[in-house]
Amino acid sequence: MERKKFENSPCSIARSLDVLGDWWNPLILRECLYGNTRFDELQFWLDISRNILTRRLAVLVDAGLLDKVAYQTRPKRFEYLLTDKGHDACVVLLALMPFGERWYFKNGQHPIELRDRKTGALVTPEIIDSNTGKRLDSRDLIPCPGPGFRAPKAIMKRRFSEFYSETTK
Repeated sequence: MERKKFENSPCSIARSLDVLGDWWNPLILRECLYGNTRFDELQFWLDISRNILTRRLAVLVDAGLLDKVAYQTRPKRFEYLLTDKGHDACVVLLALMPFGERWYFKNGQHPIELRDRKTGALVTPEIIDSNTGKRLDSRDLIPCPGPGFRAPKAIMKRRFSEFYSETTK
C-alpha cells in the first residue's frame, strides 16, 4: 500500500513528513551527520537491507537533502553528503534528542552527546523563539493561519477555532 503524499498540504509539518516521516530517512540523515556517508557504512550502522537503503537514499537525494558524490571510479562508489537543506533537517532531528533523553533513558544514561566543533563544549539542543529567545512550550502556542493558508473564512475559523475564539474576545 502506497503511503499518502502531502506535497500539496497547507501544512509545513505534513510536507516535511513526506521526506522525514519514513523512519529510515531520519536515521540515514543522522548517520550522515555522524560522518558515516558511504553506502557500506550506512548499511552497517543502520543494519538495513541494501534494497531499502538504495531506495531511501534515492528519495533523500531527489528531495535535495543529500548529494550523491563519487569517491571512487573503479568500481564506481558514492558517498552521500548533507546539503544545506539536509543540515537544516538534521537540526529538526537533533531537537528530538532532549525528548528521547528525558522520556526513554534513565537520568544521565543517554547514549550520545553533542559537542561544539570549535570549542568542544557540551551542547544541548533546544527550540527557542527567534523573536524573544524564550524556550518554546507547545502549551503557550496558538496555531493560526499564515499568509500561505488559502481557504474561505468559515474553514479557517473551523480549522483554527482557538485562535478565532481568542481574537474575538
